[in-house]
Amino acid sequence: MSAIQDGLRFKTAFTTTAWVLIPVAIAINMIGRFLVVNVLNLPLFVDTAGTTMIAFLAGPWVAAVAGILTNLVFGLTLEATSIPFGIVNAAIGIVAGVMAAHGFLRSTGKVILLILALTAVTILTAMPIVVLVFQGVSGSGVDAVTGFFVASGRNMVESVLGQQLLTTPGDKVVTVLLAFALIKGVPARYRPPFGREVIPF
Repeated sequence: MSAIQDGLRFKTAFTTTAWVLIPVAIAINMIGRFLVVNVLNLPLFVDTAGTTMIAFLAGPWVAAVAGILTNLVFGLTLEATSIPFGIVNAAIGIVAGVMAAHGFLRSTGKVILLILALTAVTILTAMPIVVLVFQGVSGSGVDAVTGFFVASGRNMVESVLGQQLLTTPGDKVVTVLLAFALIKGVPARYRPPFGREVIPF
C-alpha cells in the first residue's frame, strides 16, 4: 500500500509523526486566529492554516482531528462560540487532504481549484452555524461585513452569504499560501510519507 493510500485510510493515517504534528497544527491555528482576529481585528480568520498544512503533510483524517481539537481549545480558552465551528475546520482538513492526495498541489491551476473548493466547503459548513446557532453574529471582525449587508436591507441569510462570499476567498488564499510557507520550512526527509508523496517541493 502506498503512502498516499495509508494517509487516506483512517486506520493507517495516525503515525507517530502525525500525532506529533497535531499539536503543532493546533498552535499554528491559534496563533493565526489570535493575530488576525484579536490583535489586527481584520475580517478574516486564518485559523485553519495549521489544519491545511497538516492535511498536506499527513492526510485528511489527521487534519480533521487537528481541526476539531483546535476549536475545542479555542472554545475552552478564548471563545466558547468557536466550538461549533470545529465542523468547518474538520471539513477543510478533509477536503484539503483528499485533494492533495489527488494531485491538486502539482500546478498553479490545480491549487486555484483547491482554494475554490476550500472556499465552497467553508461557506457550506459555516453558514448554517452562523445563521441558525448565532443569528448572524459570530463575535469576530466579519460581523461588521454582515452588518453592512443587513443595513442595506438584506435578510440575515443573504447578509451572511454576502459576508462569506466577500471574506472567505481571501482567507483561503492566505491560508493555503501560509501552509505552503510553513511546509517549505520542513526538510523533505522530516515530512511524513504522505507529505513526501503529494507535496511537489
